[in-house]
Amino acid sequence: MKRLMSIVAVILVFAVPALALSDAEYLRMKKSSADFAAADKFLSDAYNNVKNVMSRSEFASVKEEQREWIKSGRDEAARAFMNEGYSKIEAYTKATEERAEELYHIFQMYMK
Repeated sequence: MKRLMSIVAVILVFAVPALALSDAEYLRMKKSSADFAAADKFLSDAYNNVKNVMSRSEFASVKEEQREWIKSGRDEAARAFMNEGYSKIEAYTKATEERAEELYHIFQMYMK
């Protein structure tokens, strides 16, 4: 059993980077999917709205959060959607929409 767990752990370590969205694939998805492009624009707009209403010091944590989301959170969220049966592009679109909604919520809360 211990050996099986070790094998599974090794497989997961090598499988996780394979899902990571490369810059080239991101650009292909933006060009080939109107839905992904719209989600990406929504994310960009939400991020910029938050950036424009916060001071630099307040925004620093949001900026770091966004970097972490791009680095690993986006892939984790997309993986969860793919496990539900979504295609890769649909999964990344949904993950991007969810992150944009989170940022938009931060913007709304800040404006109150």
